[in-house]
Amino acid sequence: MNWRILNGLVFLLFISDALASLNVINAVSNLGVRPIQNTLAHLKDFVEIAAENGYFAEAHEVVTEDGYILKMFRIPPRNNCTKKVPILLMHGFLQGAECFLDAGPEAPGFLLAQECYDLWFGNVRGNYHSRRHKTLNPDKDLKFWQFSVDEIGKYDVPAMVDYVLDATAMKQLIYLGYSQGGLTFFVMNSERPEYVNKIKLFLGLAPGSRVYHTRSKPVRVAANLVNSLRIPLEAAGVWEILSQGFPIQGALSTLCTIELLSAVVCGLGKTFVDSSHPGSVTPETQKRLFQHAPAGSSVQNFAWYGQALNSLKFSKFDFGRVKNLQVYGKSTPPEYDIGASKSPAVIFHGKDDRLVDTKDVGWAVEQLANVLEFHVVDDPLWNHSDTCYSQSWKDVIFGTMKKYLNQYDQIDDN
Repeated sequence: MNWRILNGLVFLLFISDALASLNVINAVSNLGVRPIQNTLAHLKDFVEIAAENGYFAEAHEVVTEDGYILKMFRIPPRNNCTKKVPILLMHGFLQGAECFLDAGPEAPGFLLAQECYDLWFGNVRGNYHSRRHKTLNPDKDLKFWQFSVDEIGKYDVPAMVDYVLDATAMKQLIYLGYSQGGLTFFVMNSERPEYVNKIKLFLGLAPGSRVYHTRSKPVRVAANLVNSLRIPLEAAGVWEILSQGFPIQGALSTLCTIELLSAVVCGLGKTFVDSSHPGSVTPETQKRLFQHAPAGSSVQNFAWYGQALNSLKFSKFDFGRVKNLQVYGKSTPPEYDIGASKSPAVIFHGKDDRLVDTKDVGWAVEQLANVLEFHVVDDPLWNHSDTCYSQSWKDVIFGTMKKYLNQYDQIDDN
């Protein structure tokens, strides 16, 4: 299929989701209910998926400084485990905590649980688990959705770090960030340098930062479109985008459960935004992936990516000259200091990652103060989704990761 046709299809999918959201939001904006009832409410959540695989999991709530109520999940170590430094796992853009379990028994979350780690899985503001606030109603208040990676890194990630450390009576944790989960780690360290000493080791799975060289044409089309239409979309009541249960996610989730269609539909849906790597992500994993993703975010957050795709800088949200002066005291948004992330770091990446390109990851690695290893996977087809979902994750990623975990998972006496 021609890439122009694919781009057109993706464009129509994104637009149909926005238009569906707009029509329903306008129809029920005064009712105080979710614009579209979640048609996927029957799907198993994190706790149920963990139980199916033989693990006990807990749900926790964390409240940020600016009032967002975030849901976290925990898989505690079994009783016969030696106590280790806890690990906080942060998902990528438009994902939820389930991304670390969707690959089945050898998913990253389960492999780490087998190693006796105390695992904590975050969910950032605006995804289906963290769609709550102390005072704001996400169905009525635009202010709830006025956030991007800026606020996620400044408020959400620090709140979850503190919660884990308080709950475990620890001074440090290991941070594992996939894609946006790595990007917001960099934001936290730049904005909140007091958190640097709370991180014993950073494990970056294709971590984002600057995304100028992103090769995914559908993502470029969609993000640029959302950025250019952000203000009229928000004025029309479209504040949330690509959430669970809305047309794109609901259609993919349904089609991916049909045996005759799953391989084609799920595989094509994944290849839309990334590269093709036949056989790496199993059909079963693809089914689960599209049951949980897209998981929702704000139009403003998607617009941030539209801005970042066109800049060689890693900067805060660009509101335009006038508002930038009000918010930042200067006409252009400030850049983040990746060098502020001084924790020992291990970075994993694939050569055919079309979302977080090798050039941009390499640029970030050069800025980091203490990189132990920049592990580029040998497989030339290894892509962005492989870095979290591949059936080869244990062999390709986990062996190297364990080597560094074994060096940094011991609890310091002082």
